[in-house]
Amino acid sequence: MPSADRTTTGSARRYLPISMLLVLSGVCAMPKSTAAGSSEPAEDPYCEFIPAASTDGQIPGLIIGAEVLLPEGSRADHGVHIRFNGSIGAVGDFAAARAEFPNAAVLDCRGTAVLSPGFVNAHEHPAYSYAFPDPNLNPDYVHRDEWRLGINGKVKLPPPPGYYFNPGDRRTAAILLAMELRHVLGGATAIAGPGGVPGVIRNINRHRRIGDLELYDMEADVEVFPYSFRVVEDLRDECAGGPAYRFPPPARADLPFMAYVPHVGEGRTTSCAARAEVGRYLTRVQGSERRYSLVHGVATNREDYAVMRQFDVALVWSPRSNLALYGETVDIAGALDQGVRIALSTDWSPSGSFNMREEVKCARRVAADVGVAMPSEALWRMSTVNGAYALGLEDRLGAIEPGFRADLVLVKHTGGDPYDAALTATDREVLGVWIDAKPILLAEPLDRKLLGSECVGLEGMAPRVCGVLEAFELSARSFEDHNAATVPVNDASRQAPCEFRHPRP
Repeated sequence: MPSADRTTTGSARRYLPISMLLVLSGVCAMPKSTAAGSSEPAEDPYCEFIPAASTDGQIPGLIIGAEVLLPEGSRADHGVHIRFNGSIGAVGDFAAARAEFPNAAVLDCRGTAVLSPGFVNAHEHPAYSYAFPDPNLNPDYVHRDEWRLGINGKVKLPPPPGYYFNPGDRRTAAILLAMELRHVLGGATAIAGPGGVPGVIRNINRHRRIGDLELYDMEADVEVFPYSFRVVEDLRDECAGGPAYRFPPPARADLPFMAYVPHVGEGRTTSCAARAEVGRYLTRVQGSERRYSLVHGVATNREDYAVMRQFDVALVWSPRSNLALYGETVDIAGALDQGVRIALSTDWSPSGSFNMREEVKCARRVAADVGVAMPSEALWRMSTVNGAYALGLEDRLGAIEPGFRADLVLVKHTGGDPYDAALTATDREVLGVWIDAKPILLAEPLDRKLLGSECVGLEGMAPRVCGVLEAFELSARSFEDHNAATVPVNDASRQAPCEFRHPRP
């Protein structure tokens, strides 16, 4: 699929805080004083910070030293140079990076931390992903039309009200901001789907309205209803042995420069309607050079995976949501055996995981239940580079490479599997999250070392939130008050279960 120029990312709206620019340009040669009056922040046992040298107004950037997770593998004692324009400038040996950029600020966490690309959550419904699961949620639905519409004698699960960003509505901004911070704390730096707030996590969706240019940094053609709003009803005669139903042609033109990412086959393998969706879609993908992905695909089988592999169709997998609604999920063994590219995603909070690290836990459990070995590195790839690939953005996101966007997650690591560290970090193990080189979360005392006093503490989470609440005219108190009844930023105890109820035939 043709790729867009890396430099045209729509990221101009992300501005580094003034204090960060000062630190990176060497104007701030000393850390700011703390509230207690000390001239130095508390000692940090994980990272040493060296401000940038003075360079007469130039901004030489920041070098982060750590064990770095690269597409070709993990590399200890590496350095990643972050440019002030939001991109990665260089990746390589730490000493070589220091020599190449001698005036850059340095955050040296070698031997104590892992630096990973942020997770790319390839499928979400941000406008609705603040809500807890419905009390009537159960895994006995055969097709998504049953829970959506209450057909075939099944209990309807009405969606929660959707929240869409309005610059004058602080409550809506707070609810959407909490949703995004929940995902950022869980390791994600990008989510695909309609909704969200501008300037925090990287939102990805097709540009349809003027306001979308500010909200969505990058584009993918995400489609919830690729065939119709009532597929089961439309296919009732066909599934009873009658003539094949002809869906109306897609209303939108084929866009070969943009990945197509629709819901397909969201129902059990015993669902005729779900199987018919899969068959139609896999016929369509054979006639275009466009990047195609397939969201959910619960009704897919080994024969489908062979076609998906042949035509490079990525599978966007949300195991928790699949199990919570249908009691089964994809044939993960068959998909892996056929070499299908798999990307993990959370779907939405009413039935899916509350963040990507929780989705990884569910994927691990599913794999273990069916006897599939799922190494941490494989799960990490499903959460990073494969997510970017499913969205057609693998030349800009999902990896630590020169020229890619500086979407990075730094977590504590003093031994063991570095991929596990990235996949399982608790909030107290998160040292920092950068999106477009802008720090969104920083642990104490890194926030005071890098930014002075710009970061705000929120109840129940260890890292501090940097330059975000102020942008929406929110205080910590008002943010928490607006979110008293929404999914917490750092508590996954009320998410849907991850367990099989209907083993695949």
